[in-house]
Amino acid sequence: MVGEDETMEVASVGGRRPRVMSRRILSQILQPRAEQVFHMLWDEIDKAGCSNSLHSGIVLTGGGACLDGMAEIAEQIFDLPVRRGVPAGASGLGDQASSPIYATAVGAVMYASRNRPQPAPRPGTWTGRLVESVGAMFRELFIGR
Repeated sequence: MVGEDETMEVASVGGRRPRVMSRRILSQILQPRAEQVFHMLWDEIDKAGCSNSLHSGIVLTGGGACLDGMAEIAEQIFDLPVRRGVPAGASGLGDQASSPIYATAVGAVMYASRNRPQPAPRPGTWTGRLVESVGAMFRELFIGR
């Protein structure tokens, strides 16, 4: 799926400048690893006895789901429909959080919010301060306040 002359800038580590690399070389590295991960995942799904229960398909989340061709590789491995999952039902997060990259984190926060044990931690206690600091962190990351 990648043209011979396509390139992209790849970030370096240790303060070094980014490098321009061939997308074909990167895809030759990433595709076998993606196939390997999907095969391992299918083996785990099968071991759990769930392989016959996935009629609606697979939802990919995380940064890897954003890579070109990832959904197509997954469809070949799983022989099921595959789509990218994005956060849904979370108001006030802005466009930047509407990406598969944040789907798992947003889902976990929404789940925790809906299933929060009562009573809530009291302000001033260590649990109350922890809940407030984590909430402030998520507000800053997703809302920008």
